[in-house]
Amino acid sequence: MSSEQEAGGFKQVVNKVGDALGGIVGQASAATTSSAAGFVESTAVGDLYEIRSGTIALQRGQSEAVRLAARQMINDHMTSTHQLQAALEMNETKGVPAPPAALDSRREGMIRHLMEASDDSFDRVYLDQQVMAHEETVTLMQGYGSGGDNSQLRSFALSSVPVVARHLDHMKDLRASI
Repeated sequence: MSSEQEAGGFKQVVNKVGDALGGIVGQASAATTSSAAGFVESTAVGDLYEIRSGTIALQRGQSEAVRLAARQMINDHMTSTHQLQAALEMNETKGVPAPPAALDSRREGMIRHLMEASDDSFDRVYLDQQVMAHEETVTLMQGYGSGGDNSQLRSFALSSVPVVARHLDHMKDLRASI
């Protein structure tokens, strides 16, 4: 093994550890989000991440199953973005800040790690990130849905749980099959 291959392998391990630590932070944040502003920000950034990572997976995914899953993530998270926007247009959400239009630094790092993944490890990196991201989103939606401070957004959160849970199960199944 060349020193370049060793360095690349080491970087992938560091990236995986960074993603895992970010996932722990994301889970903790999702579990404690009860404000409308925090919920909107987390949901919007999560959707943006899913759309960007899915676009990358469409181009770089090694298996057809991963590319199909990526296409589904793009479609479903674009729908989620539109549904969040519709919920924000209701009277009950007046004064809630608009969703951010850019990723946060944690998810930017995840995108960078995804782009840095070698071709032979890409599907695994993508699916690991997908499982982690969907676990965080299920926690966010369930938590805000049961204890959030805005009834319109609570309704959106609760209606999103079944879709996100299906995504999580599908990503776990895909990951187990590769």
